[in-house]
Amino acid sequence: MKRNAYYAVFIPNDGKWSVIFPDVPGCLPWGDTVEEAFADAIESLELHLEGLAEDGDPIPVPSGRAQAWEKFVAARTADGKAVPEGTQTQLVPAPELSEQPTRVNVSFKRFTLEMIDRKAAAAGMTRSGFLAAAASAFEVRPSH
Repeated sequence: MKRNAYYAVFIPNDGKWSVIFPDVPGCLPWGDTVEEAFADAIESLELHLEGLAEDGDPIPVPSGRAQAWEKFVAARTADGKAVPEGTQTQLVPAPELSEQPTRVNVSFKRFTLEMIDRKAAAAGMTRSGFLAAAASAFEVRPSH
């Protein structure tokens, strides 16, 4: 699958920013600043789309800016809510969801590699599977 991008709607909300992806229901990042919201939008979109792919669910097709905005406004007005002043759209990159494994060369101290292998074996996983699961479980939040 080729790399995509989705339009997100950034909504000011009591000094924070909520984010809605009109084409990706259920993906709802946020941030204390618009920069933090954008960083969370990238991470949340990646995790959400990867989850859909892992579950075998279809990956939503991205709309253009006008169509994404229309979907957002229609959903907002259907809920009886106004569009707050300062609401904006921004294109957010999406990950490439290729199922083709990519071989990489990494270096670890021997002790670290042995620890990874022990923990992977204890979890009934391969080294690659363990490292992928660890990366997915690790949450990075922007520092304040």
